[in-house]
Amino acid sequence: MDTLHALMKGPLPSLFFCIGNPVVGNPTQYMMEKAFLDMDFPGQYITCEVESDQLQTALEGLKALHVAGGNVTAPFKQQVFPYLDSFTESARLSNAVNCITLQEDGTYQGDNTDGKGFLQSLKARAGNLHERRVVLFGSGGAASAIAVELVLSEVKEVILVNRTRERAEGLAERLQGITRTRISTQAWEGTYQIEEDGLVVVQATSVGLFDEKGCIDVAFSHGLRDVIACDVVFNPSDTAFLKRARQAGAATLDGLGMLVNQGVLGIENWTGRKADAEVMRAALTEAFSL
Repeated sequence: MDTLHALMKGPLPSLFFCIGNPVVGNPTQYMMEKAFLDMDFPGQYITCEVESDQLQTALEGLKALHVAGGNVTAPFKQQVFPYLDSFTESARLSNAVNCITLQEDGTYQGDNTDGKGFLQSLKARAGNLHERRVVLFGSGGAASAIAVELVLSEVKEVILVNRTRERAEGLAERLQGITRTRISTQAWEGTYQIEEDGLVVVQATSVGLFDEKGCIDVAFSHGLRDVIACDVVFNPSDTAFLKRARQAGAATLDGLGMLVNQGVLGIENWTGRKADAEVMRAALTEAFSL
């Protein structure tokens, strides 16, 4: 009651948002509000499903209300660019925005914390990545963000694999020469075979989201050594892709770490304070069991 009384007397809570379509089943609001509560920060978070032809209207409305920031999820990560004022290097290079922050001068900046969140999770598992070759499936917003951070962290090579090879080649051209990292593309026709020791294999498409049996067309040779298979899908956390990799002897990394880490980075953008990642991961686990 004392806390409620203090909030009512003090400034209005900061308002944050998530926009996407669909957003049913998206656990971000629950995770963020648990983090705010743990931080004793008077933030409120709303989840908004927006039709594609209403994206401009929705963003203009949120900006008119001077909301403090928010998240962007599929399919709008690349479509929001015309409605923002500035961009971080990660957003610009990936051509995707998942985090928007109100700046002190009243303008809105787009950032991409997806790739940074993924990289934090991967480094915690793999350590030094400089001699690693990474096979990355996909070329959408999440895949682009991950590719950017892998290049900026100077892994040995990033191999972009996508059904539409032109999209992968466009991303490769955008990232070529930024660091010492080699960028290459490969056609994905039929079943893609993972046959090399030491690879990091990243499933960065939406295949498997809310689908326990959904899996991209990939096969892992048995007996591989030191292979790490990663999935950006967060629900289910143990995807069919990860199970397939684990059966072949690969180590696995689920999408919860990336989701938590990008949320921590987003809150830091908005508030200047660091949220507790363990509290946020526990919130996701609770949300998925509800």
